[in-house]
Amino acid sequence: MPARFLKVLRTMPALILVCTPLAAQSPDQPSAPLSSTLPPGVRRLAGTEPSSQIQYVRLILNGTLHSPAQNPPTPPDPPPILIAQCSLRPNGKYLFEVFANFGGPADLAFYPPWKSSGPDDLFPPTTPKVAITMDFLGYTHVKPFRRQWEIPVEQPSLYRYNPPGAGSSNLEEFSYFLKYLASLPTLRLTRDSSSAEFLTTSFLADIRQEPLCRAAGL
Repeated sequence: MPARFLKVLRTMPALILVCTPLAAQSPDQPSAPLSSTLPPGVRRLAGTEPSSQIQYVRLILNGTLHSPAQNPPTPPDPPPILIAQCSLRPNGKYLFEVFANFGGPADLAFYPPWKSSGPDDLFPPTTPKVAITMDFLGYTHVKPFRRQWEIPVEQPSLYRYNPPGAGSSNLEEFSYFLKYLASLPTLRLTRDSSSAEFLTTSFLADIRQEPLCRAAGL
């Protein structure tokens, strides 16, 4: 047998020992949240929630506090944010949800939907409801929409657009309003004396490119 061939045979066990641990480095476990920034500045947070196995993407857009020019406010730190949350449940259902705040610290984590913990826990917790006015600004003017948002139990620093249902006075999903943003890209949210503005052109493009954002209808 040629000496070169014997030399190769003697090295094969070592190669197997080196390669075997690599095959064991792909456990079937939920991925940790991955954070990145999309151009021009939309933050992206994605992962799989371990208890529910829901896949999710959160696209986070910074805004600015709005007020009359004669009384400019002190810019909040962090600034106002608008969040598009897209998710896919194990049963194949896609969801599109929207969150916002008017500045200050905010919890950006993904939380799974409420689930009963037993016979003494049959109904989801009641959430406070607030009215927020939505203005769509651009080359023309449309009548503002005043719609109901809720304060999530897990995230009291945010407002969530309350989708139609038994516990909501809204008749439209938020995806209905995305067609307004396509032509009137500045969204102004107003609650009481606080207003925040968001330029959504790149935001909509990022939503359109996300596979999990199928329910947005873009």
